Amino acid sequence: MNWSKLFFWKKQRKKFGALPSTNLDQKLLRKVQANFLPKWPQLRYLKNFLSKKEKQIVGLALVVIFLTTAIWGVLIFFKNNTLAPASGGDYSEALIGQPKFINPLFTPINDVDADIASLIFSGLFKYSPQQKLTPDLASGYTISADGKTYEINLRQDVKWSDGEPFTANDVIYTFETIQDPEVGSPLLAAFQNVQIERDGDYAVRFILKESFAPFLSSLTTGISPEHIWANVPPSGIRLAKTNLQPIGTGAWKFNKLTKDSGGNIQNYSMDRNPVYYGSAPYFKTVTFKFYTDFAQAASALKAQDVMAISFLPYDLANKISGPRQGGASKNFQLHKFKLPQYTALFFNQDAAPALKDSELRLALNLSIDKNQLLAQMPGSGGEAISSPILPDDLGYDPEAPFPAFDANKAGQILDKNWKQVQPEDYFKSQYDAILKTRQQQTTATSTKQTSSTPEELAGEKAAVEKEISDTVRQGMDAEQSFYRKNKNNEILEITITTVDTPEYQQVAEAVAKMWRAVGVKIKTQIVGGSQINKEVLRDRAYQVLLYGEIVGGDPDPYPFWHSSQINYPGLNLSLFAHRAADKLLEDARATTTESKRIESYKKFQEILAKEIPAIFLYTSTYNFLTSKEIKGVVLNQIFSPAERLNGLNNWYIKTKRQWRR
Repeated sequence: MNWSKLFFWKKQRKKFGALPSTNLDQKLLRKVQANFLPKWPQLRYLKNFLSKKEKQIVGLALVVIFLTTAIWGVLIFFKNNTLAPASGGDYSEALIGQPKFINPLFTPINDVDADIASLIFSGLFKYSPQQKLTPDLASGYTISADGKTYEINLRQDVKWSDGEPFTANDVIYTFETIQDPEVGSPLLAAFQNVQIERDGDYAVRFILKESFAPFLSSLTTGISPEHIWANVPPSGIRLAKTNLQPIGTGAWKFNKLTKDSGGNIQNYSMDRNPVYYGSAPYFKTVTFKFYTDFAQAASALKAQDVMAISFLPYDLANKISGPRQGGASKNFQLHKFKLPQYTALFFNQDAAPALKDSELRLALNLSIDKNQLLAQMPGSGGEAISSPILPDDLGYDPEAPFPAFDANKAGQILDKNWKQVQPEDYFKSQYDAILKTRQQQTTATSTKQTSSTPEELAGEKAAVEKEISDTVRQGMDAEQSFYRKNKNNEILEITITTVDTPEYQQVAEAVAKMWRAVGVKIKTQIVGGSQINKEVLRDRAYQVLLYGEIVGGDPDPYPFWHSSQINYPGLNLSLFAHRAADKLLEDARATTTESKRIESYKKFQEILAKEIPAIFLYTSTYNFLTSKEIKGVVLNQIFSPAERLNGLNNWYIKTKRQWRR
């Protein structure tokens, strides 16, 4: 009997009723030929030959088979399928301040400008997200055996965002403009002894006066378009509209900016550059939004108006991101960096003769408790330092004999040449000196007898005395318990000059308080960021300057401490001139042997510790807070705040599934 016969009997049973035997179906089923597979119309009658329990077992087996197949299929899918970044989405970030010159010639002045310019402009070289120096607009290079000549070949597939071709003319224009003193670029010091030559449309040559091993790192400076700027006179570059609407070769191009009723820029938007020579970014647009303080920016982040905040104070960053390990929270990721930059007090001995005394400089150094200073600045998260070569940098010497905090010793040193004066005695001496000067001036200008009555004369005298008294008391600080004067009755008085940032103003007041505690009369001079170069740095118009210096990726102290850099735009803010120190710095930058550089830097630090041309205060922690919505953020180490954006092209928020390759 086969399945066809069984199927025949089933049809007959439906037609004539039950078969003679109730077990005939089972008997017939058992006689089915084993080598003959049933068809689906036959199989569906199988249920009629199974018991209830057998039906349950078969049903369960089918479910298991189905689920096993489904799970296996899902596993195969996910094993061979992965989430990948997808194009689209908009990135937004909060910045504190205002853009002024989105121009590579001036970006070191303003962090906001540097952030935006880093996306619009490309340099000959760049730092990768892993901080490897790699060619960008350069396609290759060679260095002469003496280390003085750099031959740079340029990419030939690069266009400016307006479609014009990039050539060697753009490179020549950029660096020659930097070298023009009339332009006032803060980069002048780095290139003032460098000759630049054109070698065809796509090659340039840099010739150094002296060999400088880390010179390539200087060529990360953004290149400006000659066809845009060639007809703008040097004196007019800062005034040009193009500073805020630039043309670049970077991955992003200017789209638009919006201003409030007061003329302040609120938003600065960029689109993907369609002619960019590199891989296209995932984000469609990048928008920077500007705030007057970090509290406003933090509120915008929480409200999801922005996706990141730069330079967030340490305490506020921790408050937002939470105390979880690694600075992570449910919604935000905190990225912390120690930047290669420091804040110091630079002594200008020419502007304050008293500071020529090394013992006085030593006492001023000993009187500053740097740890207490940082404790009074909860937003800094900084680290106290003693040297311009920072911890973990090449040549740092923790054993260098820099003075440590000792207020008692500071007082003992000052007592030698500057005797203590009580406030009442200080008041009397200042009052008498001003009164004497007034009387001499009155005598010199009096040519006729007065007709005033005795009562009127007494009233005039009382008014003058009150005026002098008020003037003297206004110049006294209630926190100052005593003053100091030398043998010539000259009061020990120092003016601290700094820029008008909240951080520097806070530090200046903290230092002033510590110096007042040892008897120094302190004045503070606060200068706007836009005026600091013109009014203070250019003419070295300060006694003590509270300021910061960015060391960069290579800790070369030459630009900051060699005597050739004393005059503006050099960065030797202490006007430090020391023949032995100069020789050590020259030797260190000329050699490529690491051990020799380390030896030179250690000896250099020993000289600084003895001479004390400056007081090195701290290096700050840089905080960058991002939404966890952003993926692909890889930040290992950065040399400047703008470098956090080096990997922006690889950041994304949108994803897609794709088969593994």
